[in-house]
Amino acid sequence: MRQLTIDDLESLSLGSAILGSGGGGDPSYPLLMARYLIEKYGPVEILSVEELQEDDLIVPLSLMGAPLITIERLLSGRELETLLQTIEKTLRRKPTVLMAAEIGGANAFTPLLIAAKLGLPVLDADMIGRAFPELHMSSCYLKNLKATPAVMADCLGNSVVIETADAKTLERIARSITVSMGSSSSVGFYLMQGKEVPGAVVEGTFSKALAWGRAIIKARDGGEDPIQALISESNGTIIGRGTLIDIDQSVKGGFLQGSATLLNGDEKITLFYQNEYLLAKSGDRTFAATPDLLVLVEENSGTPVMSEALRYGLQVAVVVIPAPAIWQTEKGLQLVGPKAFGYEINEEVVS
Repeated sequence: MRQLTIDDLESLSLGSAILGSGGGGDPSYPLLMARYLIEKYGPVEILSVEELQEDDLIVPLSLMGAPLITIERLLSGRELETLLQTIEKTLRRKPTVLMAAEIGGANAFTPLLIAAKLGLPVLDADMIGRAFPELHMSSCYLKNLKATPAVMADCLGNSVVIETADAKTLERIARSITVSMGSSSSVGFYLMQGKEVPGAVVEGTFSKALAWGRAIIKARDGGEDPIQALISESNGTIIGRGTLIDIDQSVKGGFLQGSATLLNGDEKITLFYQNEYLLAKSGDRTFAATPDLLVLVEENSGTPVMSEALRYGLQVAVVVIPAPAIWQTEKGLQLVGPKAFGYEINEEVVS
């Protein structure tokens, strides 16, 4: 067990944004909320999987919707309190441990935004090891755990309890509810007992986000290249550097979808995304594809650029980081590989 303090938040913000691969939401505002809550209520305890009790009730928490919307409709904190109260009423027991459903972007901060106030610990794990846009794209799905009952809430205090036959149906129904809530909601799903957790989550991802963020900060403070520091820490590779010259995006079905093109010397590289960056191509040549992490970072600072923050003229580098092991399996690739998002790749990926 260790404590997460205010001093850790900037590192977590950077590291989680990298793991978000463009998605998961910008962590900047949740960082400020977490800072306020930790200042008011004290540090948050971070537990390892080994420290769980068999009868613990673990609640994975996530934001759902189009990241672009959260810029205009800020979190209130009320969503998560309403959500946990609804879970307690539904299950007639209190959650004992919280967890980020996905470690990418703002979602890494989601459990922190209520854990400090309630004095609950947060698990050093998530269900993805990065970010993906749909609820069923998780390690728990691969392990055939039950996704429901799931609870959703919005910033106005509205909540919904959902029971479905499978996780894909949950994704479809929850997405429709999220759109009705203004394309922004919070959700708790795959509620687990402590004995169900080992092997069903991606362990150590909170620690990984902190380590990657610290590497960037240390490089900046030492006058070194933060992008190279990230590459060394994450075993990543740079596939291009240049200027963003074209951006085409829109909110569709609760997702931020589009493409962004950078000029890499004389070559144009286009990133395609659905909240997360999923494919990097130049003509018929594929540089990288999901489930590997495609990370867009500012050239000088190494700060990750989220999909909702893409701007014409930005000087960026594209870094590719190997996917967590669970997504490199046959079942993992079927769930989150290029074909799952409608991309056909007929040739070997360059990276």
